[in-house]
Amino acid sequence: MNTEENGTFVLESGLAVVHQGEKIVAAEGSQAVLAAHSAGQAHYHFPIEVVMVGDVGEEIKCEIEARIWDKLNSALS
Repeated sequence: MNTEENGTFVLESGLAVVHQGEKIVAAEGSQAVLAAHSAGQAHYHFPIEVVMVGDVGEEIKCEIEARIWDKLNSALS
């Protein structure tokens, strides 16, 4: 039974197609954490996992990883 209280579990990591109106609930321990500092700043800490599949060389993987981090940093700055 799928309800808001118990949801359903993802059996395997991978990409997902999410449809408008669907509710996504993070697994326990994977939620973002808010840290307030005395200077009036707020810092969010959240886990990120990127999985690359396929026959891709290590150099290409490093380039993709660098681009992901650059885009994420730009989006959050």
